[in-house]
Amino acid sequence: MPTSTFFRLPGEKRERLMDAAWEEFTSSSYSDASINRIIHKAHIPRGSFYQYFQDKEDLFWYLLGGMREYFSGVFRELLQDAKGDLFSVPVRAFDRFVSRRGDPDPILTQCIQVMRLNQGLDFQRFYAAEPGTLPEEFMACIDLDHYRRKTPDFISHVFFLTVPPLAFAIMETLRDPDQWERQRKFLQERIEVVRTGSLTSRGNAAYEHQHQGGEQC
Repeated sequence: MPTSTFFRLPGEKRERLMDAAWEEFTSSSYSDASINRIIHKAHIPRGSFYQYFQDKEDLFWYLLGGMREYFSGVFRELLQDAKGDLFSVPVRAFDRFVSRRGDPDPILTQCIQVMRLNQGLDFQRFYAAEPGTLPEEFMACIDLDHYRRKTPDFISHVFFLTVPPLAFAIMETLRDPDQWERQRKFLQERIEVVRTGSLTSRGNAAYEHQHQGGEQC
């Protein structure tokens, strides 16, 4: 975390430092990123940098923490707009993050670039304090009336099943903006599969009977 000195900086100077840091971390991997280049672009002395941040790692995770807060805020906003309907959020998020022309949200662009440059880096601490579990403030926004189970673990599983189709739709659209309508339609269909399940009630009963005792196909 930054020091209190950082938060007392004039807004313009703080923004200049953050812009320089983002420019560096979206053009170089974490291991290759240079504090010297950051402070040169931000026009601050090297000694001043260490009055604000402990080291490069401290700055890097602070930036990603701000990004996480941004996406969390968007998700809460979309969930509230959807009146707690978790299954309508992925398509709303797709519309929010990628325009019909294929133009991406600028924060999303930064996120994708950082992850491309750091594919071997552990981003677990970026996604959530407890990976695989929805934060309590999200759970409080979800309408649980029609779920088979209402436990946090179950709802987290449902949510994380909706994330890969959304990510795939976004990445395919960024690769080819002409895919926007097609990928949006595919996303709707895939989320519907998650919502309703793949098998009929009869099919589920037959499947469970077939696989009792751990039998394999």
